[in-house]
Amino acid sequence: MDRKIALITGASSGIGRGTAIRLARDGWFIMAQGRREDALQDTLRAVRDAGGDGDAMTAEMSDPAALAALGAWATREGRLDAMVHCAAKFTYGPVSVDRFEDWDKTIDTVLRGTIRLTAHVLDAMRAAQGAYVYICGPTSWTGWKNHAIHCATRHAQLGFAKALFEDVREDGVRVTVVHPGFVHTEGVGMQGKDPARMIQVSDIAEMIAQAVTLPNTACVTELTMRPQRSPYL
Repeated sequence: MDRKIALITGASSGIGRGTAIRLARDGWFIMAQGRREDALQDTLRAVRDAGGDGDAMTAEMSDPAALAALGAWATREGRLDAMVHCAAKFTYGPVSVDRFEDWDKTIDTVLRGTIRLTAHVLDAMRAAQGAYVYICGPTSWTGWKNHAIHCATRHAQLGFAKALFEDVREDGVRVTVVHPGFVHTEGVGMQGKDPARMIQVSDIAEMIAQAVTLPNTACVTELTMRPQRSPYL
């Protein structure tokens, strides 16, 4: 396969789907991961409509065996040009012993899932001198009320990405963390906000496309995006 290959997690909707479509316009082959088969097939149809091609696999980010299978599937060509990690799990609420089970699921999905999948595809990423992209956000450096575990996993995810860059930079592998502000996706509450003033999925997808196609002499290590105008009504 001569085309560039991208593994995109969380590709069934939102930023993941938007990035898949954007890279497909440049002819990338998209390896799309998600939890919903029907939504992933919708993504693949959009990828092909955009001029690209791809394949899809459902996998739970919290399942170590599923992640190992996903990594093997995504690297079946022996190389991987980009991994765009959009999959996430959100948890909200006060600190309480009643929330341990949900917290463990979040830690497994967001933190352990990120670390394990990164390691599973690392050899193929080195072979291609590819690029990792992680979607984080402001909760990776701030603390929000009722977001303790969400903030904790995002802080850890950011720290992992920063250290990973130092580990792989001499191999020609890039590592980029994207911090989007209010993005107009189905998972964001619209009450009191103007969707037209929010960051659009296509805006983020464009920046990701730029990050993964830079010449191999430079790396955008962190990218923060905010709405140009306040989305609050």
